[in-house]
Amino acid sequence: MSAIAGLFNIVPGIIWAAICAGLFGWGGINAYRVNSAQNDLAQFKATQSEAIVSAQKQAAEQTASLERTKDEAIKAAQTRAAENAAAAGRAKSELARLRESSSAGASNASTSDSACTKYASAATDVLNECGSALVELAATADGHVSDIKTLTGSWPAWDKFSSEMTDFTNRLKGTP
Repeated sequence: MSAIAGLFNIVPGIIWAAICAGLFGWGGINAYRVNSAQNDLAQFKATQSEAIVSAQKQAAEQTASLERTKDEAIKAAQTRAAENAAAAGRAKSELARLRESSSAGASNASTSDSACTKYASAATDVLNECGSALVELAATADGHVSDIKTLTGSWPAWDKFSSEMTDFTNRLKGTP
């Protein structure tokens, strides 16, 4: 103890006052730094929370948009399926009529030459109707191809989805 007391006697009071003022100043600066760091952390947390909420809203909007696109594509496909079923029913009825007409014509063809001529004329008409039906069938097939392109085009491409998810993840992490 006497060594410490001797130190106080050697060092003038003004130097002790300067040392104490320096220590209090250093403590005040550190307290300010800690308080500033706490404020920065609170601000960062608030910004992160806002970014997460914003990203969640954007993801929900994007999901709703994709669901609407999917629902519209399904509705269009169902409408086309109903139209195609109706067209198939009409084609089936027409085929039954043509078969019946062909059977009746074949039995009449054996009776006379004029009947054979009429039968040949009717067969030509049937052939022409079949050609028209094939043209319609080709148009329907083209419609199916268009439907397939529409349906596959309505779904998001994987590359776009992947890049959007990367952007979303980066926003959550707070990286630009």
